[in-house]
Amino acid sequence: MEFFVEAVGILLSPISVIFLISGVAAGILVGAIPGLTSTIAIGLLIPFTFGLTKYDAFILLLGIYCGSMYGGAIPAVMMNLPGTPTAAVTAIDGYRMMRKGEGARALSISLIASVAGGLISCVFLIFLSLQLAPVATAFAAPEYFALCVFALVVVLSMTSSSVLKGFLATCAGLLVTAIGIDPVTPFPRYTFGVQELMIGVPEVPATIGLFCVAEAFRLIGPQDGALSPLQRLRLTYSGAMRDLVALWRTIIRSSVIGTGVGILPGTGAMVASLIAYGEEKRVSKKPETFGQGSPEGVAASEAANNAVTGGCLIPMMTLGIPGDTNTLMLLGAMLVHGLIPGPALFREEVTLVHVIFMTMILANLVILVLGVQCASLFARVTEIDKRYLVPAILVLSITGPAISEGHIYYFWITIVFGFIGYIMDRQGYPVIAFAMGIVLGPILERNLRAALMLPESTSEIFLMRPICAGLFAVAAAVLIYSIKKEIQTRRKTSDATVPDANLS
Repeated sequence: MEFFVEAVGILLSPISVIFLISGVAAGILVGAIPGLTSTIAIGLLIPFTFGLTKYDAFILLLGIYCGSMYGGAIPAVMMNLPGTPTAAVTAIDGYRMMRKGEGARALSISLIASVAGGLISCVFLIFLSLQLAPVATAFAAPEYFALCVFALVVVLSMTSSSVLKGFLATCAGLLVTAIGIDPVTPFPRYTFGVQELMIGVPEVPATIGLFCVAEAFRLIGPQDGALSPLQRLRLTYSGAMRDLVALWRTIIRSSVIGTGVGILPGTGAMVASLIAYGEEKRVSKKPETFGQGSPEGVAASEAANNAVTGGCLIPMMTLGIPGDTNTLMLLGAMLVHGLIPGPALFREEVTLVHVIFMTMILANLVILVLGVQCASLFARVTEIDKRYLVPAILVLSITGPAISEGHIYYFWITIVFGFIGYIMDRQGYPVIAFAMGIVLGPILERNLRAALMLPESTSEIFLMRPICAGLFAVAAAVLIYSIKKEIQTRRKTSDATVPDANLS
């Protein structure tokens, strides 16, 4: 109880309230600008949180995280231009509602579904995290090694249409972590005589480069076609509540799906939106309306992708395994603030855990208030020209890590990994698999060595322990399923092209 009271005191302090509201507002603005994502926003701000307390840092970052997940729905509904990839499914029905003159209602539905999905996921976050944290104490080095392998297999299987490309990207990330001083024996590895490489490849500038700088490179190019004129928006609390009453079954179903998908490493909000949308269409009494401006379609997509926020935090906080690119960045923020996710976090940083729980709840409530009061303002942000966005992103992402660490090496790391992320994306290699390899590589190596150094330990220890064996079995099943699915997809594609070739 004392930790709860302490957390309330921290959140109600004037500076924390300012950080929360500012973070949510900034997140909505970032999500509303086509091309920008929550990952970029979090990555850009991590270096600027070094001077903040750990409480204020996570209040700000979590506010941006939650706000940006909703913000992507604004351009998706108003202009058929998803502000974030996760809002692409929302655009299917949201934009058609706008074309029918129901833009305000579509945005109202997306707002209330986003808030409800976020709040439902917070309930799961609180109860599942508190339940899983004690279970995580049963994890020793072999279990953590098996868990990392499982997470990497899920990521490489789910983030690319080609399992081989996912495997190569993950292995490349693991190889990057081998650069620098050996963690057990003080011997340099793959430094090639370059003094700076003795430091290794720091996670924060590398991930900022992979996602933020690479995204800036992707934004360079011709503008999309002419945008539809923005409608005048007027949202009300009563209208939002009516939509909640009318769509509560859809919102609850999709929120549970979104939370469940978020718990799986590497899946993310896009997968959650697609699954929830498909499930809602399956159970709907009017499936023919989906794709033609269905309110249920908008609600399903938005509830699911916002419910991912709480779901992704569960494995990150309890096991130190990030669920998506956003929690990958948040994990980096924890590490730079000297925090170790896992059972120790719930044992030694109880106040921070309560602050995180309460921030997630309050952030969603702030989204509701700002969404109703400032809908027209947020919609206008979508008209910002990319010519002004790209330089701002590049300057902040490249200079932030270098200034915060006071070393030019971080500057070059960010640039180099920006090019790597851009090239990988153009070639169809999953960047998140590469990034997960960089983040989990040190954990994987450290626990593998620790497991093999146990008394009378051999490689068979990973199959003798029940949790390890179970994780390896599930990982193998996921990998086999993904390979089988890829083979079937290629056969269908090949069969479909054969008749065309004969006709020609």
